[in-house]
Amino acid sequence: MNTKSLFKSKTIAASFITTLAGVIAAFVPSVGEFVAENAAGILLTLGGLNFALRLVTKEKISLFPDDNI
Repeated sequence: MNTKSLFKSKTIAASFITTLAGVIAAFVPSVGEFVAENAAGILLTLGGLNFALRLVTKEKISLFPDDNI
């Protein structure tokens, strides 16, 4: 089975953005307050996004993908 680059994965991109938002929330009080006040909606949205991305995933990802992609 062919694999694609880790850097072409939408799921990895969404996870990276989520992590980045968490880091920003830790250091910017106003963002941290927004996240704390809206945690349920944020988690529901992120869960739905990850579920949708997994449904459309067709290829495995790899740090060292096949050359023919």
